[in-house]
Amino acid sequence: MKIISFLGVKENFEYQWFDHKENYTLIQYIALDDSGKHDVEIGHTERETYGLNRKRIVVFIDGYPYAEFVAADDFDKTGDLLSEIRLIQEDEYLDMCEYPGEGIPAIYANFTVEGLPNRIKAKGVHNAWSVVTNISNHRTMISLAFLRKKEKEIHSKKKK
Repeated sequence: MKIISFLGVKENFEYQWFDHKENYTLIQYIALDDSGKHDVEIGHTERETYGLNRKRIVVFIDGYPYAEFVAADDFDKTGDLLSEIRLIQEDEYLDMCEYPGEGIPAIYANFTVEGLPNRIKAKGVHNAWSVVTNISNHRTMISLAFLRKKEKEIHSKKKK
């Protein structure tokens, strides 16, 4: 994946999730991978998560949300965001990669990975490994989204 162009910022983008709508400010890019050019948007919002109003980032590729990040407890000091590592299984559900019981999948070797409960200490926090990045590191956010896009494509081909 390679970012080839910055397009701009779009305010008041609304995305319909399964059970609710959410408004984002988007930072828009064009990126290139083996399959061609893609519209990539990094959506910024805030919502209640793990007992606090937290910064949330969603990375959309061609309009589909592939990666979601949540602010760490120390976000105001570090700017760190976390994204749970979820694995595509045969039944197509995305299962969490359990922290600390499961090993970190090799495909995540190029990312900084940490246990989610080490960075968010709140009721309901999943025992999952998570990718850690800074809010300014768009390259890492986009790379994670493209990795997940590729995983989904590989899984879809295997099912056929």
